[in-house]
Amino acid sequence: MAGKDKKLKKLQDHHDYLNRKTKELDKERGGGDRDVESKQLLLRLKKTKLAIKDSIANAKARLFKS
Repeated sequence: MAGKDKKLKKLQDHHDYLNRKTKELDKERGGGDRDVESKQLLLRLKKTKLAIKDSIANAKARLFKS
């Protein structure tokens, strides 16, 4: 069970990191950096963040189910 807790914590930490990075990139793009590369990076980060959010939900469901 401790291994599951560590995995969940790692997922949450990674999600928090991606959340900070996407906010920074959104702020930069709002200030005039509207190139295609930054948009692609932002979309990729947001997709990864969403996938991790789903993984967190699944991990929590398994953790509290057992």
